[in-house]
This record gives sequence, structure tokens and C-alpha cells, in this order.
Amino acid sequence: MSRRMDIVGIGVSVWDSLMLIDSLPQPGSVVQAERHLEGIGGGITVAMATAARLGSNTALIDSLGDDSAGIRIFQTLGAEGVDTQAITRHAGLTSSAASIWSERRSAERTIVFSPGSACQRLRWTPQIEQLISQSKILHFNGRHGEICLQAIRVAKESGVKISFDGGAYRYRPEILPMLRAADFAILARQFADSHVRSPADSLRRLPAMELAESLMEELDCEIVAVTDGPAGSDWVARDGASFHQPAVSPELAIDTTGCGDTFHGAFLHGYARGQGIRQAAELAARVASENARRLGGLAFTTSP
Repeated sequence: MSRRMDIVGIGVSVWDSLMLIDSLPQPGSVVQAERHLEGIGGGITVAMATAARLGSNTALIDSLGDDSAGIRIFQTLGAEGVDTQAITRHAGLTSSAASIWSERRSAERTIVFSPGSACQRLRWTPQIEQLISQSKILHFNGRHGEICLQAIRVAKESGVKISFDGGAYRYRPEILPMLRAADFAILARQFADSHVRSPADSLRRLPAMELAESLMEELDCEIVAVTDGPAGSDWVARDGASFHQPAVSPELAIDTTGCGDTFHGAFLHGYARGQGIRQAAELAARVASENARRLGGLAFTTSP
């Protein structure tokens, strides 16, 4: 192993095909895209590429097919400086792919996703164990769940910080052990709301800070954050400190693809390089904002 990693991610990589359109078409209609772009996607994959682009040493643990999507994912990760030694590649299998329509007027996107067959083939190896044990931070979102559970054990034994990405509409019971193991829980508002909300709260919208405080009380993480798109993010630390990080120029957004993923990657980069929580959260907001001003999941050009 040539270098110690700042951040190691476990996740499913996707090859994205994005179309920027003025508005979503009616069923049965044909519309012309303003722009078309292809590139890497997948929450953990984009986070690792983001941190690498900012200057961190990162690695990804994943499983790809030998199809054109898998080849392009692997090549792009290498070009971004992400260590690919723990990515397995399988002949005759397919990689994950997505077709994304991004609506300019709202900056929201509609995604159609094909998981492929290779993502089911990842297996635990001594190489993966060594890679995690020698890193600073382990980052995952629950994909490759059995690998994540083994990785948690190694991280805890090795003093490696654990970061959990709770994405919107990704809440499910089987990932709760991973959430509860986290030192850093950075959760989309919809994910946090799904976890915290009780029947008594069903008729009111809980403030993001209230969600973060409730999660901190339950989980006892080092850091809990609830992200809420253009409304910014709310942060609570174990020592009781809390703050709101505003979103940066959300009115300039044209495509929100990858915003949460670049947010995670930038925050982890800042933290791994010794920044305080507030400084790293501000960096994350700046990077996510710049990403949203361009088409694509990894579109920002911000320097560290």
C-alpha cells in the first residue's frame, strides 16, 4: 500500500447521463435538451472524488462490471486521483447506470436508475481490512451493507472515524446499525424526519435544528447535521455547540445532482485536514453551491 488514506468510502458507483431541460415533458411528448453530459455518480463515489479533487487522499471500495459504464467509472475515478485498488471488476457483469433529467427552472432532477449486476459481487478481503484500518475516516451510506458492517468493526478497533451519509428517501430499518455506529451523521432532512418523526409530530414540520438535537440525544455522535437544500444545514456537536450553516447563493442553482455528495466530500476533506466543524461546514456549503451552478454530479472547480 503506497499511502495512508485520509478517507475511504464504501459505495455503489453509477455512470450518469444527464439532460438539462427547461421543464419536465408531458407524457408522450418529445423535448430537446439544452445540454447533455455524462459522468460519475453515486453518493459515496462523488464524495470521494470531491475530497480527492480538493487534495485529500481517498479510496473507494466497490464492485464494477466490464461494460462501458464500468470502464468509464474506473477511468474517471483514476483521473480524479481516487485510489481504485479496492474496486473489483467482473467480466460479463453490468455496472450501475442512471438517466437524469434536470429541470432548469427548479434545479430539481428526475432519476431513472438501473442497478446492474456487479454491485452484488463485492466481497470482504484482507486488502479492504488493511485499507480501512490505516485510514482516518470511513464513509458509507449503507450500500454494500454486509461490507459496511465488517468495516465498522475494523474502524472501531483501529480508531478510525466513521461517517454516515443518510440520503433523502434512503431510510430503511436495515441501515440503522450503521447510523448508530457513526461518529459523524450528516443526514438529508427527509432521512432525519423519517427517523425522528412520531405519530404526534405527523401534522407539523419539525425544524431542522430540532431534528439534529433529537438525533444527537439518541445517537451520541461526535457530529450530527441535517441538510435541507437551499435552506442550508443545521449542526450539533457532542460538546453542545450548535449552529446554522446557510446555503451559498441557492438562487444560482441550475442542477442539484451531486450537491449532497459534494457537500459530504468537502466536509470530510476539511475535517481530515484539521479544520474545525464550522470551517469544514462552510467549505462544504461553498463547494455544493458551486456544483449546483453547473450541470453534473461532479461539476465544481473550487480550490481548497
